[in-house]
Amino acid sequence: MKQPIVSVIMPVYNGEKYLRQCLDSVVNQTLREIEIICVDDGSSDGSMEILKEYAAKDDRVKVIRQENAGAGAARNNGLERATGRYLSFLDSDDFFETTMLEKAVAQLEKDKGDFVVFRCDHYLNDTNTFKKAAYTMKKQTLPPYTPFNFRQITDNVFKAFVGWAWDKVYDREFVMKNGLRFQEQRTSNDMLFVFSALVLAKKITYLDEVLAHQRRNNGGSLSNTREKSWFCFYNALTALRDVLKEKGLYKELEKDFVNYALHFSLWNLNTITGECYGKLYNKLREEWFGNLGITGHDASYFYNKEEYKQLVDILSYDLEGYNMQISVVIPVYNAEKYIRQCLDSVLTKQDVNLEVICVDDASTDQTPEILKEYAEKYPNVQVIRNETNLYAGTCRNKGLLAAKGHYVHFLDSDDYVEENVYGKLYKLARENDLDWLKTTAEGFDDATGEIVENPRYEMSNLYVGFDRTLLDFHNFPKKFLDHMAVVPWNGIYKRLFLLEKNIRFNTLFCVNDRSFFVETCVKGERMMYTRDKIVRHRMNVSESLVAKRAQHFDCQFESYRIMKKICEDNHVNDKVSFEVLEHEMYDIFVWYRKFLEQDVHTEKLKKEMYDFMMERDISYFEKHGKKSRWLKYLDLVKEK
Repeated sequence: MKQPIVSVIMPVYNGEKYLRQCLDSVVNQTLREIEIICVDDGSSDGSMEILKEYAAKDDRVKVIRQENAGAGAARNNGLERATGRYLSFLDSDDFFETTMLEKAVAQLEKDKGDFVVFRCDHYLNDTNTFKKAAYTMKKQTLPPYTPFNFRQITDNVFKAFVGWAWDKVYDREFVMKNGLRFQEQRTSNDMLFVFSALVLAKKITYLDEVLAHQRRNNGGSLSNTREKSWFCFYNALTALRDVLKEKGLYKELEKDFVNYALHFSLWNLNTITGECYGKLYNKLREEWFGNLGITGHDASYFYNKEEYKQLVDILSYDLEGYNMQISVVIPVYNAEKYIRQCLDSVLTKQDVNLEVICVDDASTDQTPEILKEYAEKYPNVQVIRNETNLYAGTCRNKGLLAAKGHYVHFLDSDDYVEENVYGKLYKLARENDLDWLKTTAEGFDDATGEIVENPRYEMSNLYVGFDRTLLDFHNFPKKFLDHMAVVPWNGIYKRLFLLEKNIRFNTLFCVNDRSFFVETCVKGERMMYTRDKIVRHRMNVSESLVAKRAQHFDCQFESYRIMKKICEDNHVNDKVSFEVLEHEMYDIFVWYRKFLEQDVHTEKLKKEMYDFMMERDISYFEKHGKKSRWLKYLDLVKEK
């Protein structure tokens, strides 16, 4: 036979189920002057018998047998025997339009191309349907003319086409002249060949037509064996980088290569399962990202911001932390009456990966036994025990330092969480890369179960136009602190944000959370609130809150001092600083009036209140006039 126009090279491994359909689509090509080199890669099923059958009927079919060495080695084996002017590398579980080779060759000869690429789609084997695959050839990034070379591609050159070989036809002289070969490894064995050709070709051409059908959901494809060869893609990337450097192209293509290396690394990680997922994650984080030149660049260097965000997460979290979406930190003190309902709402009625960290603040009732029971039942429950009572702020700080999740929710032990709310909040926070996300809550009376209306919990007085928009604390809506409860349990916070900005709860007996919220506002850059309800907050739980506050009113004074220092240290503008400090002063006088009205005050408390007011710069508030709501109660403070 005279020289064939095309040599079709086909590796075959245990493909008897789909081999006939593939071969029929090849032997029936409208271009007849072809040779079909089938390389059986040590099949153990009936593939070899099918190949011999077709070879007996069609002398264009040649069969080669090799010990199992993978598709890359099989293609190289076929390449050494090929004699056609052009080369087509097909997979034995796919099938092709019968006009494919004729149209590909016509396009190559028209443009005198080094290779031609055409469109493909996905054939879904389980449903017998076809699905478009526009991503396999991004026409919008290609020039409106042919032929062209990689320098005319307007986007990442390594994403203009996919790095597989079967949707392309190559000029054999071009392949041999450049010494192009397939990597002899189990998977990702054609990427080096395809992308080396891409950057070396002087004339690339394409056909905007679907001519190949890739079989999906067949259970036996090479792509489903990556769990056994999870490292092959890395070998392919490093080999491609070496070629770019050898050809003097790396400097020119470094940014495209790094972006593609990140993309391909993440694709492999996101589509692999089993034990190899952890192995690959740790290799990428500890070694391969650095080796591939991916680390050391800021966000502006990367084309895909979502991929960059995932890179940052992987570099920031160990494997356990990466997969942990929410950490629920619960300070617990003598909570035997409510803790089961609280824990059940988190552990059995949510739809995210989460952990629960209970910090038992030296409880003296049955709380420790209940926590032990839950820790033994649920592997994602951790219990930390304080030997002495250190108060809620210290407990929350301990929980934060033990947490692994991307976001942290500080929940009180007598409250409980709405069903499946964490999934919605986590999705919103992650999509917007939020430092914190505040939400609504619902108060209810512990004795009656009735809803207790609270505009702050419901955020009913906040302008709805701010809902789900990024907030700038230095331009917050007026009276923001009046309209939103500043407790920690009505929101979720990015853990790394809290750690990196050194934001903690103060360690006072009470009023240990307001300074935390203000500091997250001052230091946060991406903040948002939503009206999705997160918590049902139990009210009227224990002894008189008024009497309890009166015993520890020094906490209120210290909270003001902490707030003032936060504003000063972070150069908060006067408008916002006034709102913060005025809110604190108003809260102090609200409670002080209650003490006087309910006669729970002492002479000592009166003197402490007077001494505190003597520290204040009253004129600072007076210059704001009527905005300082508490000034009208100033005469309640008298020297004792």
